[in-house]
Amino acid sequence: MAHDYFLLIPDRTDENCLVNTLPGELNKTSWPAAKGVPMADKYPSGVRLEMAARHLGLVVPDFVPNTLLLYLVSGRMKTLLEQEAGVEIEFLPFALHDHKGRAVAPDCSIANVIGSQDCADLKKTRGEKTVGAPGKFEVITQLQLDPVKVSTELKLFRLGAMPRFLIIRDDLRATFEQNGVTGVRYVAMGERGYFV
Repeated sequence: MAHDYFLLIPDRTDENCLVNTLPGELNKTSWPAAKGVPMADKYPSGVRLEMAARHLGLVVPDFVPNTLLLYLVSGRMKTLLEQEAGVEIEFLPFALHDHKGRAVAPDCSIANVIGSQDCADLKKTRGEKTVGAPGKFEVITQLQLDPVKVSTELKLFRLGAMPRFLIIRDDLRATFEQNGVTGVRYVAMGERGYFV
């Protein structure tokens, strides 16, 4: 059976909260979680993230919008991913605090999908390529996958050409929609945009 695939993008809105900083040393050491490299052994306990002070949104969606190039998820989303994604994900826990320092979502996690898949169709994908790294992109403006290179087993995976992006298969997207997952948008293959 042929499947459709989508870029999974956290959706920033005025109502949803935004996270734009990491505490202390985590600011310098969190890069593995943006690229699918395990980092649980270096992740501190008791991590607390704050809602961005200049963004007034207070709603905590299942995918928490952020400028950190990370997938921040609610406790409910963590459970759904564990049950349905069928892929190795390292969950790095944190508590989300609001603008007044109150813990409003104590059971959030960074969802670090481990590994990546080199399945972009490099002849059809458009964007700004990374200098000195063949097959890698800094910006994607139009993504196409090579169906021959896409693993039929995976419902969720990182894009090898730009590992900070997650690709979701249509059946997992349907599960998300049936469960009312919030804070996410889906970008179809070939759809134009500016994705960094």
